[in-house]
Amino acid sequence: MKGKQFCKYCIFLATMAIIMTGASAAAAVDVASFYRGKVVRLVVPFSPGGGYDLYARLLGNSMGKKLKCTVIVINKPDAGGLVAINDLYDTPRTDGLTLAMAPEGLALAQIMKAPGVRYNCRKFGWLGSINQDVRFLAVASDSPFKSIADLKKLKQPKAATTEVTAPAGPSLAIAIEALNMENAKIVAGYPGSSEVILAVRRGEADFSVRATAHLIGKNAFLRPLVVIDGKRAPEFPNIPAITEFDIKPETKKMLDIVMSGKPSERSLLTPPGVALEKITFLRKLAQTSFRDPELLKAAQKMALPVSPLTGEDAEAGVNTILKLSPKEVEKLRYVIFDKYVR
Repeated sequence: MKGKQFCKYCIFLATMAIIMTGASAAAAVDVASFYRGKVVRLVVPFSPGGGYDLYARLLGNSMGKKLKCTVIVINKPDAGGLVAINDLYDTPRTDGLTLAMAPEGLALAQIMKAPGVRYNCRKFGWLGSINQDVRFLAVASDSPFKSIADLKKLKQPKAATTEVTAPAGPSLAIAIEALNMENAKIVAGYPGSSEVILAVRRGEADFSVRATAHLIGKNAFLRPLVVIDGKRAPEFPNIPAITEFDIKPETKKMLDIVMSGKPSERSLLTPPGVALEKITFLRKLAQTSFRDPELLKAAQKMALPVSPLTGEDAEAGVNTILKLSPKEVEKLRYVIFDKYVR
């Protein structure tokens, strides 16, 4: 009797699995048909021509073909990405036709209660990241500075960035702290990475923190001095990692916290309120697009590395940052907002 009951139970489970699989497939078809022929807005929180913009245009092209729709990239630079992300949160379009590319510092800015932050990262739909940058402290390609020691000799070395809460902002402040550049000054307010690079090239600033894509190639405008990571980068094997320097334990912990926020970087977002079935569908679509052979070929030509991350992993990274203790937050706030921004 028990054996017959067990067999019936197994048959019941198998039947339910078939039904649920069929229902999931039908839901996916319904969502796919919803997007067909529509216009999708992909908001980039930085200026045209920078890394975020280039990745977004590659993704827009791939996703548009797969969805059989038109994807329009909209640049909305200002305040290190805060304007675009606040708009996404304040006036959410819940139909799933508006997406955005997230800056790395979103969760960190929220937990530190940065000026201007009005969003809650937990309410966004995290679809996955196309790439998480390795960052470098870099000078102009023709700069006379050959090492961190050279920068330290300046009366007040100046560093350019968009905003202290923007993708490279926290990495810049923590790098300055870790390298004991006590006399350094951070000049914030540039609208995007293109303007930051130009400022370093023109001598408005002595250095900045930039991503790999800004440093490779024969015509690169910047030259790296230090990798802001726990290991050397394969593209620059002779450039030391920041962990090779003598760093105070307390500062090393802050450095680890800032680097742990990378999973959210260049992750596609939906506004709050988008239906779960659409988020699930778009997560799968994002992973397919990240591995699109045409996208990968175009990215390689543009020297843009692609290292995909799932929406679930991006969301988990955000939640890790949002669990920081008040003491950790207080220390980070001082270094990032106050100590070097003059």
